[in-house]
Amino acid sequence: MLINTDPPYYDNIGYSDLSDFFYVWLRRSLRSVQPGLLSTMLVPKSEELVANPYRHDGKQGAQSFFENGFRKVFAHARETATEDCPIVVWYAFKQSESDESGEASTGWETLLEGMIRSGWMITSTWPNRSELGNRMRGQASNALASSIVLSLRPRPDSAPMADRREFIASLENDLPDALRKLQQGQIAPVDLPQAAIGPGMSVFSRYGGVIENDGSRMTVRSALARINEILDQVLAEQEGDFDATTRFAIAWYRQHGYGVGRFGDADNLARARNTSVDVMDRDQILMSRAGKVQLIKPADLPSDYDVFNDSRISHWEVLHHLIRIVEGDGIARAGEFLQAALSRQDGIIDADLVKELAHLLFRIAEGNGWTKDALSFNNLVTSSPEILEATRVAKKHVQVQGAFDFSEGDD
Repeated sequence: MLINTDPPYYDNIGYSDLSDFFYVWLRRSLRSVQPGLLSTMLVPKSEELVANPYRHDGKQGAQSFFENGFRKVFAHARETATEDCPIVVWYAFKQSESDESGEASTGWETLLEGMIRSGWMITSTWPNRSELGNRMRGQASNALASSIVLSLRPRPDSAPMADRREFIASLENDLPDALRKLQQGQIAPVDLPQAAIGPGMSVFSRYGGVIENDGSRMTVRSALARINEILDQVLAEQEGDFDATTRFAIAWYRQHGYGVGRFGDADNLARARNTSVDVMDRDQILMSRAGKVQLIKPADLPSDYDVFNDSRISHWEVLHHLIRIVEGDGIARAGEFLQAALSRQDGIIDADLVKELAHLLFRIAEGNGWTKDALSFNNLVTSSPEILEATRVAKKHVQVQGAFDFSEGDD
């Protein structure tokens, strides 16, 4: 049996309520053709598998209804599944809440719990750019840009148990490579935590169960919190890949954003990263005035910046100038700028590191509620395929000195 499904999104969409808008007109025109299908006045709703508190005596009743129904669906699929044919589940869900165990996604906690308890394990995931950026929900917001495709196979009955330490060690071993591959692909920063659920839950679901320190079985919610912790660790560890100026700017941005901080704090932070505030002031990365220090926003950067005349170029500068150019001059001009940065003889700038920096800064901005900043970093990453294509076009247009063509008889 082959199954490819895009399941209901918990309580996000009331499909049958939306269907009523069309149903009343279809019923008028097609009731004589499909009398059994169109016999009711409105779309039937009692068995619809969504968590609707108005139908199930409140939020708790709706959650129980959804969980039980979801578990039955996947348990039935598990009974008839074969090892040769995985099932495929699509998801594009963003709903988070926090408790003492960390941040978790209520809808996907419920969905994953239903799949894993029904005997499935997640074997692979793929991000799929399925959501249009110009749709109404995506306008001026950090709306999801991608769906994530889960591949599931039946978990063997002999799957081993693991304790909390073993599970976390497996996450730390497997998740960094998976996240780097997601970053290097076309996954948007706003989608990265959702995409990380796939490889993270692949580790969790390979075990028959994970035992907590108190002897209880680890829940999906707790596992999702651990996955988010590893995601933050991986992004933090990537800071070591950047140049000294960028490492300073990341640390300062984490504390102050583009706001003002004290010179003494900035000086100590810069010395620890083998750079100086005065140098970064001259390089127009920050402003240092009257004992106060402030990073320069992309929109406030000089438009006449010459990437070839900058003796101390950094990934921070390249990213911020790219944001300025994309938002002001468009993709083609951004491609020309990136091509120039990549063609410097010192070879300092790496396009993948520029993208990784945008992912890291997005995570910081979203965590601090700096929505405008987060949108800029997210849009830069989602535009990166077009920027790279424009970079290749710009490279082709570089003029090369050809041979002199002397006409016969010229001196």
